[in-house]
Amino acid sequence: MVVSRLGTALIVLGLLAIAYGVLWQLGVAPGSRVTLPPPVALERAGPGAREVPVPGPSPAATPTPMPSVAAVAPTVEGRLSSTPVPPRLIAATPAAAGPRLLAADVADRAEATRASGYAVRLAIPAIKVDTVVKQGGIVPDANGNPEWETMPFVAVHYGDLTSMIGAPGNAVIAGHVVTLSEGNVFRFLYQLDIGDQIDVWDQRAREHDFAVVDLKLVPPSDTSVMDPTPDETLTLITCGGTFDPVKREFSDRLIVTAKPL
Repeated sequence: MVVSRLGTALIVLGLLAIAYGVLWQLGVAPGSRVTLPPPVALERAGPGAREVPVPGPSPAATPTPMPSVAAVAPTVEGRLSSTPVPPRLIAATPAAAGPRLLAADVADRAEATRASGYAVRLAIPAIKVDTVVKQGGIVPDANGNPEWETMPFVAVHYGDLTSMIGAPGNAVIAGHVVTLSEGNVFRFLYQLDIGDQIDVWDQRAREHDFAVVDLKLVPPSDTSVMDPTPDETLTLITCGGTFDPVKREFSDRLIVTAKPL
């Protein structure tokens, strides 16, 4: 009799667990909709004070040529939403005619190229982050559609699709905020404030120091945060807002913009 009652109780508990799981997937069960805290800097500044002035480009800065890439930030599931990937721009080679002319700042440009590189490590002392950075690109998903690559437990630098660290242009690094199996390297990115320092090392062990100049929340459809910039810029991207268990993504993207110190 005792065994029979115990078996019945286990069956009932199992059915309740299944029912809760279904309700969780539909987003109606308690705790199924996770809401992340808003950026501290935005809370302190108050409504309408989302951005701070960004220093203008240096007169000597030269935009880095690159394709216009439509992109979105990582979702909680560790993948980027599929989006058409434009073909790389192929520079036309002019026909040889007369002597070759060199730009007056050719030496400066060569030096700038040597001083840049791929990110391999990122540290943010204010929120005690120190993480490995891997290079990511565009990869096919399970259906063969192109998607932005993410990796578990590390941040990802899209160096070949945005900009190198230390070079003019927008260097974009993304990381997870809350996941069950792929880590949460940018979990506390919302705690950053204007002026906080971000340190990035490239593959030649050179340190590049930045200071936060802007924090904002944008919808996932806002791809402008990955656009090229005329001056050296570092953009960090993670998720924000409320997690929708049906769509399997957060409602917003948290964008941190930093400039060289």
